[in-house]
Amino acid sequence: MNMIMKCVLLYFTLLIFAQTVAIAQEKPQILINLAQNDRQSGQIVVMQPEQLENLLSMQINNNRQQEGIPGYRIRIFSGSGQNALPRANETRTSFNKNFPEMEAYQEYNNPNFQVFVGDFRTKNDALRELKKIQRRFSGAFIVPDIIDISK
Repeated sequence: MNMIMKCVLLYFTLLIFAQTVAIAQEKPQILINLAQNDRQSGQIVVMQPEQLENLLSMQINNNRQQEGIPGYRIRIFSGSGQNALPRANETRTSFNKNFPEMEAYQEYNNPNFQVFVGDFRTKNDALRELKKIQRRFSGAFIVPDIIDISK
């Protein structure tokens, strides 16, 4: 019986191996379509399912409705209380004098007035600027935010 089990196991192993080799030798449909291009005009027509076109259209519409993209900013001030607004204004003015090439944003997130600077797509971009900013604003740090990419 032990020999019979070994033979059955060997048979199934060979069967699976043969199927794998047969599948691996088949060309994917996209390669077949690309190989059948019109050699006269030099154009390749890519055929895609209608569902894919619909998903792409939905994503484009979603992107158009957003005010920006996910990215990073540097927070240089956050404070609450009676003198928080004047301090936020002073911080923003000081930042604009020292870093005129970078945009500063002042926001009120109850109960705090906050000042954020920059529009960074990656955290590495923000880190490079953070080192410069921390020389003047020692409490500055990076926060994820929705950034304006039009600038």
